[in-house]
Amino acid sequence: MENINQLAAGLLRDYAADVAARVVRTDFETLGQIAADLIAAKERGATVFTAGNGGSGATASHMCNDLVKGCRVHGREGFRAQCLVDSSPIMTCLANDFSYDDVFAIQLRTFARRGDIFIGFSGSGNSENVLRAAKAAKELGMLVIGFSGRDGGKLAPLCDRVVIAPTDSMEQLEDMHMLYEHALVCIMHGILQDCWGVEYINYPDPERHFTAALFDFDGTVSLIREGWREIMIPYFTEVLSALHTGESPEALHALVADFVDKLTGKQTIFQCMRLDEEVQKRGGAACDPLVYKQEYLRRLGIHIADRVKGLENGSIAPEALLVPGAKDFLKALRAAGIRCYLASGTDEVDVLREARLLGVDQYFDGGVHGARDEILECSKELVIRDLLENGDIKPHQLLSFGDGYVEIELVKNVGGYSFGVASDEARKKGINEWKRQRLTAAGADAIIPDFTGYARIIHDVKEGI
Repeated sequence: MENINQLAAGLLRDYAADVAARVVRTDFETLGQIAADLIAAKERGATVFTAGNGGSGATASHMCNDLVKGCRVHGREGFRAQCLVDSSPIMTCLANDFSYDDVFAIQLRTFARRGDIFIGFSGSGNSENVLRAAKAAKELGMLVIGFSGRDGGKLAPLCDRVVIAPTDSMEQLEDMHMLYEHALVCIMHGILQDCWGVEYINYPDPERHFTAALFDFDGTVSLIREGWREIMIPYFTEVLSALHTGESPEALHALVADFVDKLTGKQTIFQCMRLDEEVQKRGGAACDPLVYKQEYLRRLGIHIADRVKGLENGSIAPEALLVPGAKDFLKALRAAGIRCYLASGTDEVDVLREARLLGVDQYFDGGVHGARDEILECSKELVIRDLLENGDIKPHQLLSFGDGYVEIELVKNVGGYSFGVASDEARKKGINEWKRQRLTAAGADAIIPDFTGYARIIHDVKEGI
């Protein structure tokens, strides 16, 4: 028995080494193209259909499992995927009443649409039912992808993309097909971290007939003030630390971050008022919140000076300081008959100037509104109130887009529908998970990273999912 164990162990090592030596000869360029094809299909809402026989059928089924579940990122749905092997009643019915050779082709003609993808697994490349499915897919205007072995068989010329496992061994090529499938899922999961669609928490109802959209400015449309939080929180922490209450810098930082974040979306003066309250709680002297605001704005002004100057002299293109897709989205909303309003907690004079520098002021037919020192009511609340009292819209017809608690809560409280914009402002792509969690907790109905997928947003609010 010991000799058999040793013999088996050696043979297993040889098998694994042989597979490893062969798999590195894979056409990884084509495999990369397949990853790009699948991601593009996901973004356009297409369905991926898979099929195969025996071990290849198991791989086809496993791939759908991984596309649906394994490719979920940040709570978003995975791919639309369907394995044509998985329903034994359908398979046996079609095989019995028609022909086993047609079990996949008939299903494709029933379920698939132009622009969908068919992925066929066949070790020999000569499985008749896979070949007929590939031909039907081509007739339907689908993208055809094949995974084969040996010389690719008759399947290879029917495919838009084909990956042939470099071996004649059926066992080895099935191993490689599973490796390819898992490799695709792993790299797509990574890529999808930054390829965002929409994460719906509550689906929009097109019967609400949305007619108005309220936008926040900083972090939602504009990136000019990216990093403002890293200016305000340390400054406020510095003010509280100077009182020498014995509280640790970490505790004070956490306290400040909490109230700054909860008040984000209101005018800056509200955060400064809260700072004054915290100072007085600790025995410090009362201070006009405008004093805190002026010092904060001075520090922020240093931080953003080069950005503003670059926009003014043309050395920085507006697109470089816009949330991706913002301008195109605003244009598309106008074309869809949705009137846009801008309301910011930033001083109105600055919002007007920065919106003009970014070239987006023209799209806010409902006006551009910001903070004014003489008004201590929330600017966004005033805009919403005026919109509902003096406009011709109902609360359920109001959309909002913002990256702070305030605009989410205000719009939700009146019965509107709110998109949380969880933009990663520093990288200008992908999601900021911290923002996503905050906005979800605030009650956002949907989460987006930016507006690059604006066509789907407009479709979903106008036509439904």
